[in-house]
Amino acid sequence: MFGAEIAELALPLLALMTLSADADELARLRAAQFLPFLLATLPVGLLVDRRRRRGLMIGADLGRFVLVALIPLSVWLGLAGMELLYVVVFTAGALTVVYQIADFAFLPSVVSPAQLSDANAKITATQSAAEISGRGVGGLLVQALTAPVAVAVNAVTYLLSAISLSRVRVDEPAPPPTERRAPLREAAGGLRVAVGNRYLRALLGEATTFNLFNEIFMLGLMLYVVRDLGIPAAGLGAVLVAGGAGSFIGAWFGGRVTGRWGYGRVLLTTLITGNTAPIAAAAAGLGGRWTAGIVLGVVFFVMGVGIGIANSHATTVRQVATAPGLRGRVNSAYRLISWGVLPVGAIAGGAVATQAGAWAAMLAGAIGMSTATLWVLFSPVPRLRTVGEAAPALSR
Repeated sequence: MFGAEIAELALPLLALMTLSADADELARLRAAQFLPFLLATLPVGLLVDRRRRRGLMIGADLGRFVLVALIPLSVWLGLAGMELLYVVVFTAGALTVVYQIADFAFLPSVVSPAQLSDANAKITATQSAAEISGRGVGGLLVQALTAPVAVAVNAVTYLLSAISLSRVRVDEPAPPPTERRAPLREAAGGLRVAVGNRYLRALLGEATTFNLFNEIFMLGLMLYVVRDLGIPAAGLGAVLVAGGAGSFIGAWFGGRVTGRWGYGRVLLTTLITGNTAPIAAAAAGLGGRWTAGIVLGVVFFVMGVGIGIANSHATTVRQVATAPGLRGRVNSAYRLISWGVLPVGAIAGGAVATQAGAWAAMLAGAIGMSTATLWVLFSPVPRLRTVGEAAPALSR
């Protein structure tokens, strides 16, 4: 995650600053990065349910190490171009699909059911810590040593991740034997559960709406901060670090309020907080660069606190509400829809930014993100007192 957060900032900056990409090219780059979630999630979910997950995660890390390393090498050899970047990012994105779906299904093999909620909170907090340090380091690396160096660091972290995973000693059970039906029918079974389960359906709708408009928001923000406000790479990194800090605090301490207020209420309240805060980013241009940086930092911090709590809670609900033998397929169906809209959002963001400007794209995305909470508000999720209450929903 540390390396991925470096690249989250360094890769678009490499396109903007090294390859002089315009808004449409940046949008196509983001679309290429997330298009595999639309094309590959269902077959990958089937693969994850038929294989040991740790081996798939290690293989995905090694593949991403090789692919991401090609980006800085191509720049240094004078071979880089946006077309090459599209291909590499798309292929690495396909391996990210494998890793993330296997990761979701692997965790319940590492901890007991009673430890699952706490484990998800700590993993979210750890990811947030990586976000804090990764984006900050990414901004500094881009400014001090150029974007290709920052992307090279990302490649090395995938290798370190594979080595770390190889040292995990867990008796992962062999996948249960499955009836050999047509692959599409098996994959469709996960889609039916994701859409048919009343808790999963609400979380899926929220995540899909949020991701669609967040992509528009972030693309507009990137263009607005770098080109309109003239904030340097380190400053942009500091803004994103504030979001990671908020997410870390929310994920690490969010569980302490759950027992008092109830699982569903805490999830809803934090969604409202995290999904609505981005609207205030529209005020960033009212002052100078320092004022804009402070405003955006506060916005991302508040957003991070809400999302840090909400994401760990929502992930636990999804794991509890899904039978172990279906987790790969259900999560792949969930990712197909919720992450499949990311390339759509990227192209839409590029179109809005080209026609109406970066600020308009940022505001349109922020307003759309605030509507995502409605899916959960008008669902049974807020009535959950404990996460265990979601489990009987499998039979409904």
